[in-house]
Amino acid sequence: MSQCTNSSIPENVIPALVQLQDEVAKVESTLLELRQKKQEIMQHQLSAGIHELATLANNINTLANRIENEIFKFQETAIEVNHLYQTMQNSPIFQVLQEEKSIMPPWIPINIWEMNDPAIFVPTIVRNKSQFILTAKAVEITKKEITSQQFESINSLERVLTAWE
Repeated sequence: MSQCTNSSIPENVIPALVQLQDEVAKVESTLLELRQKKQEIMQHQLSAGIHELATLANNINTLANRIENEIFKFQETAIEVNHLYQTMQNSPIFQVLQEEKSIMPPWIPINIWEMNDPAIFVPTIVRNKSQFILTAKAVEITKKEITSQQFESINSLERVLTAWE
């Protein structure tokens, strides 16, 4: 193979080669600009996606907190109602009516609510630097006793029941 030099290239081809080199340089410059633009677009999409994930994680965590609070409210109400329920079952008028089988079938449960599994979990999102971790948060519920305020409320209702009998 022979190597070309300026002396072996005809004079009328040199301007065409210079123009071609300029066009190649322009194409390379345009390609570089397109790559940079693509990088900017991807960066913007990534930023928007992370913002969306943060918003969704916040929504999920807010819902999880609301569910946890509702579980505690349910538990408190169930304890109060269960105490009333048991008091009513033990009242003489209820026992007479039950014996007559006029109000409830004989398979009445002892408790109005039951806790099958004290390990209750709600979904939650934890953020660790640039990572979102979908996990579960334990809701610690136990069979707890009624508070003194709840007890006073129940006693008032029991007095009404006793007066009614």
